[in-house]
Amino acid sequence: MTYAATAALARLLPLERFDAAMVASLPSFAFYTAFLLWAFAAPLRRVWLGIALAVPLALIGFWPVWFGGAA
Repeated sequence: MTYAATAALARLLPLERFDAAMVASLPSFAFYTAFLLWAFAAPLRRVWLGIALAVPLALIGFWPVWFGGAA
């Protein structure tokens, strides 16, 4: 989930590739911590729903790499 959110944020930021990757990496620590705390506090069914919500983020972040090379 964190990796997908970071990749999507890096693709959506209107910065140069290096700057976007650096800026997107900084909040990834907060994303990871929040998701980890939430995963242990929420019921299992809700955790699986949260993981399923990472699929659109992964498509946004990794689409160019999977289906056409990095642009």
